[in-house]
Order: sequence, then structure tokens, then C-alpha cells
Amino acid sequence: MKPRIEVFDSLERIDRRSYQTLHDASRASLFYDWRFLLAAERSPLLPTQKTLYLCAYDGDELAGCLPAYLQRLAAVDPLGLLARAAQVRDAGGESGLFSHMMHCWDSSVPCLETAGGVREALLDALLDVAAREGAAYAGLLNLGEAARAGGSRLRLHPLVERYDAQLGPFDDFDHYVRALPSDGRAEMRRQLRKFEASGASAQVLAPPFDDRLEQVCELCFRTTARRGTPHYFPAAPLARFVRLCGDLARLVLIQAQGRVISGMIGWQRRDTFCLWSAGVTYDQSDFSPYTICFAAAFRHAFAHGLQRFEGGRLNERIKRRLGLSPVPLQCAIARLAPLPRTAPPPARVPASAALD
Repeated sequence: MKPRIEVFDSLERIDRRSYQTLHDASRASLFYDWRFLLAAERSPLLPTQKTLYLCAYDGDELAGCLPAYLQRLAAVDPLGLLARAAQVRDAGGESGLFSHMMHCWDSSVPCLETAGGVREALLDALLDVAAREGAAYAGLLNLGEAARAGGSRLRLHPLVERYDAQLGPFDDFDHYVRALPSDGRAEMRRQLRKFEASGASAQVLAPPFDDRLEQVCELCFRTTARRGTPHYFPAAPLARFVRLCGDLARLVLIQAQGRVISGMIGWQRRDTFCLWSAGVTYDQSDFSPYTICFAAAFRHAFAHGLQRFEGGRLNERIKRRLGLSPVPLQCAIARLAPLPRTAPPPARVPASAALD
């Protein structure tokens, strides 16, 4: 039986228990956690015209759900990934309907495997809704299941790589460090010695957070701004976003003389720890705060018996040195036929140039 598709403009219009059952059964990534989706809706990090949820029902059962964000092409791609991979560029006020938000790196089409045709129905619905909204493009970003999400109307493109590590083979952090590549092992030990001699401290905090969260968010904004992408992590929306995520969020802090000098925002769910955004300063210490944040996060993951560590995208040389392995991500994109305009295009949102 073909699933029934309904489209909602608010997450809270979906029954939360039904969604939780779907999320657990589909084994979708932490980026599909209810709290993360709610944060993306209520405190978007990039300008969003509409947030939509495409839901597939098998009878009364929620069998699939695809979040989608209608965004100006000038705003959706501050890292330049889509432009490089799929030549998706703004021709002047154009929009795209994409899933998931660009800040995620493990997209899929969450659905029940027992409900046949759901994935295909959701992908068809994504393109149909995009056309009704007048979008120039539609598709999936940072796709971890590319082979299962393609279709005759979607074209697959290699996009970028994320970097992960499996922690199960290692007894603890020291064991992990001993197994690093020789240059990574030497650098990690050198930075740990410098850190231990500095008197600074590193810790991983769970909510509730005090104002140190806002301090780290400001550092994240400044760090991405230095790299040419000031729109990627706006400080105030980022702090609201993290607070809305509740117990999903973790904060990696490096402090010296009572001051926050660097930090990272991460997520912890099931057996996974995920480092998501970094705010680092290099003029406040003799050690590398980036390396020490990773060390603190690894130690936290081992202490809590976690099996998987995700380190995000880009910065390939450093992440390989930290023992992380690349995982290819793709995007599945369709160029939609333009619809006649009945009004002039809205003002263009400035794009940022980019590296993460």
C-alpha cells in the first residue's frame, strides 16, 4: 500500500511518542533527535524561509519522516560545498528545499524498513513540495546513505568527508594514543605535556550550562569568522540552539586562571560522542587548544563506555593525525524547472566565503 504523506510546518504537530519510536527503529543519527530538530526549527543557525516535516503514514503508524528546510541558495551553503560538488549556485534570489540542515553530516531518510515504499514516497514528496514552493533545487545534503536515497529525479554527487573513530578496540585513551600514527602520537604527547605544565584545565560538562556556554559560542563565531564564514555559527542563535537540545549537548571547556580560553560543543547519544563546533584561541596558551579539546573529549568518551567518536568534516590532516578515518558523504540533488514569477524576487542574503 502506498504510504499517506502529510506535511507539517511545526515539529510539535507530530506525535512525539510516534516520532521517538520511528527514530529508534530507523537508527537515524543524533541529528534526527527530537531535541535537535526542535532547536533547528526554533533557533535556526542559517536564515530559513520555512521548516517543513514530510511524514509518511502506514495506516495510523508514522513510518517515515523527512525534515526539510526552504532556504535561499545564498544562505544555505556558506562552506561552499554544494557549489563545488554539484554546481548549486544562486542565480539571484533562488531557493532550495534541502534535508538535513548543512550543520549535520549524517543525513538519511528515517523510515521503517517494514513499510515498503516509504523512502521513495518521501523523496518524491520532497521534490513535489519543493516545486510547489517555487524552489530551484531540492535534495539531500551530507548523505550517509547515498546508495539508498538516489532516484531517477535525484543526481548523486560526492560532497565532502567526515571523520570518525571506532573506540571499541581500545582499552582507554592511553591505548588509543599508542595506536595513533607516529606523527600524531608524538604530537599528542607533546601537547599533553605542555598542557599539563600550563596549569590550565580541561573538562566536559553536561547541562545545565552556565554562561560559559555563551562564551564558547562567541568563540565558535569568532573562529569561523576568521576562516571567512561568519554566518555559519552566529553566537546568540547557537547558544539558544544548544540549550534547546537539553541533555543531548555537551560542552568541552579549556580554562586558564578562571577564564574560558577555548571550547567545543558536542553531542552525546546512544553509544556516540560527536564533536560539532570549535571555538579556539591560539594566543592564550602555549599548547594547542584544538588538540587538547579532542583529548578531553576522547577521555570523556572512554570514561562513559562510548563506542563511536565523530569528529566532523574538513581539517583532514589534523583529524587523520588524531586517528580519525574519513567517511565519504554525498548529496542527492535535483534541479527543478523554474516556475513563472508573480512577484519580484526577495532581497538576496549575502553569502560567505568558506572553509570550516
